[in-house]
Amino acid sequence: MNKQRVPILFVCLVALMALCTTNSVTVSQPATKVIFEDHFKKAIQQWQQVSGIWQLEKGVLRQTTDDPAQLNTIRFIQSPRFGDGIIEASVAVTPRLPQVLTTAGADDELTRNIRFICGAGIIFRMKDPKNYYMFRLAGEEGVVLGKMVAGEWTDLANPRFRDLGSGTQRIQFGKSNYYKLKVECRSNRIMCYVNEEIACTMQDASFDMGQVGLVTFKTAADFSYIKVLEFTH
Repeated sequence: MNKQRVPILFVCLVALMALCTTNSVTVSQPATKVIFEDHFKKAIQQWQQVSGIWQLEKGVLRQTTDDPAQLNTIRFIQSPRFGDGIIEASVAVTPRLPQVLTTAGADDELTRNIRFICGAGIIFRMKDPKNYYMFRLAGEEGVVLGKMVAGEWTDLANPRFRDLGSGTQRIQFGKSNYYKLKVECRSNRIMCYVNEEIACTMQDASFDMGQVGLVTFKTAADFSYIKVLEFTH
């Protein structure tokens, strides 16, 4: 073998590896820009309220009703509208619990609500209060991704943390127990995260653009911030 060819071959291999590495980073990191952000330090005019009792308290947006008859309480941003991008929000679920639970039917229903049902999270691509996607905590043991179409609710995914093998095994309720929820939308693909751990990935083409908001379901809750980013390419 010609010894002069070895260094040339080595240089070519290094250059090819560098090119492949650069290309993979570019593909996996889409550029984004922030189009809305609120840390609830003061009132912002973009917010509109559908239902619930919402108020600002020292850097927290608090929804205080846990009336089960209200079901989804919604507060949404009038503008900007959201299509493809990322939404992040930090939420603490704060249900009112009696000091002592009995075996009465009402307490059994309350226990079931806390374990499997109540929660809070994100509304996105909302056309109106009867048409939207929602991703939220769902009781102590999981989350739910679903859609409201003409006022009719459909679960798209309702994973339990024990089935995911997630590091998040149980949601801790209370005003100091915040969880970061994130939704990433790319066309009809929806990816949802809790504390940066993937919770579910689904495909659905019911809504492609709409408003963003916050929601609670059969519980009170606190939100410390919301951020909306859109993909720039």
